[in-house]
Amino acid sequence: MKVVLNIIKFILALILTVCIIAFIIVNVASSTILSKEFVLQKLDETNYYANTYTAVENDFENYIYQSGLDEEVLKDIVSPEKIENDTKIIINNIYDGTEEQIDITEIETNLKNNIEESLDEKLSATQEKMVDEFINKITEQYQETITNTNYENTIHDILTKGNGFIEKIKQFSLIGMIVSAILILILSFRKIITGFMFVMSSIIASGAFYIITNIVINTKVKIQNITILNDAISISLREILTSILNTLTNTGILLTVIGVIALIIFAIISSYNQGKNRKEEQTEE
Repeated sequence: MKVVLNIIKFILALILTVCIIAFIIVNVASSTILSKEFVLQKLDETNYYANTYTAVENDFENYIYQSGLDEEVLKDIVSPEKIENDTKIIINNIYDGTEEQIDITEIETNLKNNIEESLDEKLSATQEKMVDEFINKITEQYQETITNTNYENTIHDILTKGNGFIEKIKQFSLIGMIVSAILILILSFRKIITGFMFVMSSIIASGAFYIITNIVINTKVKIQNITILNDAISISLREILTSILNTLTNTGILLTVIGVIALIIFAIISSYNQGKNRKEEQTEE
């Protein structure tokens, strides 16, 4: 009977461990990658807007060499403020489903005015057509560089469904933690300290999982070498991934420390009680 009870408690402790791991993961996901405020904060911290402005200028220069126009025509056609505003439009579309469009009229007007001033003459029909094509390329490149995408609505729908799914996992894992911990303690009612030691072992195992995961990821994946689309996005993405990983790792360390300390305390109490019981038995004899 004792062996069966220990097996049941071990299974419950395993369920408790899985529930703790799941609960922490979904909470970290909710407060990081699924949080618009977190993403905007990381964009600010990594100078995303300034880096994107540099990337936009570099991309524009690639087209100016092909067009034969003077570089001055690109001067002040876009500002860091516009890039920040347009980026926030994209973020809002993704997280809030606002469906707001990026206005490229300002860029088109500024660029056309600069070209006309540079040529210092009325444009012919042929030149007008070439200018329009050049402006279209510039505006298309701008939208591509700041990652304006036609899939913002789709991403928003996925995030919405993801948030709903995560809320369910959060509820189930919380219920699982409470129920499994209570059942372990109930099954250990004659040796309640042993029950608490089972619970602490689950907490230690959960913490160890995150610590080991961090080691494996840092060994197998070089986050600082991740590159996607352009430098501005790559830098911000690395910071977001690093922040998430650090949060999980710190949580793992905290759980492990708390679990080990509590386990030691309960082990000392258990040892003390056993010693006390032996003395009482010897006295009775």
